[in-house]
Amino acid sequence: AFKMYDLDNDDMISRDELLAVLHMMVGANISEEQLTSIAERTILEADISGNQKISFEEFCKALERTDVEQKMSIRFLN
Repeated sequence: AFKMYDLDNDDMISRDELLAVLHMMVGANISEEQLTSIAERTILEADISGNQKISFEEFCKALERTDVEQKMSIRFLN
């Protein structure tokens, strides 16, 4: 799942990469503001090192702590 979000293959998931994947997943079914909110909240919750990106290790730890995949989906907004 990590590689699906790491679009530039730099072993980090950035806010822009999250936004791009969210756009692919939901298209025009959600506002840009809501997508940005999901991406920023996901980074905030998963980014342990504070570099505004999610490493593979942080991704794994976040999945252990919470259901990040669900939070990165439309269900999160309901």
